[in-house]
Amino acid sequence: MKKSIGIALMLLLACNKNSNQHSIVVPDVIQAEKRRGNITGFIRVYDNDGKELSDAGGVTIKIEQTNVSTQSAGNGKWTLDSIPFGNYDIIFSKPGFGTNRIKGLYHAAQNHATTNVGASRSISMVSTLTIPQLIAKKLSETAPAVANLINVGLIEEGILFNPIFVHSGTNEKAVRLFFSTSPDVSSAKYMATDKQRYTGKENVRENDNFKLSWFKDNGFTSGQTIYVKAYGDASFSDDFEDDISGVTIFPSMSLNGSPVVSFVLPDK
Repeated sequence: MKKSIGIALMLLLACNKNSNQHSIVVPDVIQAEKRRGNITGFIRVYDNDGKELSDAGGVTIKIEQTNVSTQSAGNGKWTLDSIPFGNYDIIFSKPGFGTNRIKGLYHAAQNHATTNVGASRSISMVSTLTIPQLIAKKLSETAPAVANLINVGLIEEGILFNPIFVHSGTNEKAVRLFFSTSPDVSSAKYMATDKQRYTGKENVRENDNFKLSWFKDNGFTSGQTIYVKAYGDASFSDDFEDDISGVTIFPSMSLNGSPVVSFVLPDK
């Protein structure tokens, strides 16, 4: 009887042994107690312009679907203490910043060894950029000389976009464009998306990366009316696909986008 009570007590204590007073449930608790080790790494923190911040502290590092978490130090170092062996999904978050994650990290914990993931993940500030106006026009409409080059086949026709916005500083800002053949295009409903950098000024010729071939490669055809909406985004690329819904997440993108504009895709 005493032996049974002792085993039960050991199982209870094993289930509650954790990182920072949190718990992880594993199938074989006794075996897991023999194979525990730390998981450690560094997180990098960036502003909207892609500049790394000197203070990387206060980032929460959490094992998903558990309440096991820790926070990064000022230099970005973080450690999850005494974690049982297994495969883990780890998420990084901080107020005002987008999230990032490590999927399917294998933690062997052989002989209580530490799993070091290094500086493999970064997070960026969420964009606060407001885009009250978006202009779309054909490349051939920018100047007669450009139109002539397109007509003789020396350059390819395309669509120029001018997101109009005001910001402090002189740096170009990252803007993500979403395209669809439906007028209710948004960051959740789109056929194609791409991120570029813009000055935000109306009378500046912005990049001409959206050639006709780009649209055709993304499933659009000549003569279609295409709708587009623009959102501020961080320079640092941190989008990822949600495992459950299959939806692409843009964690650092601004919540509100520009008005929707449309254009007809030319044939050449």
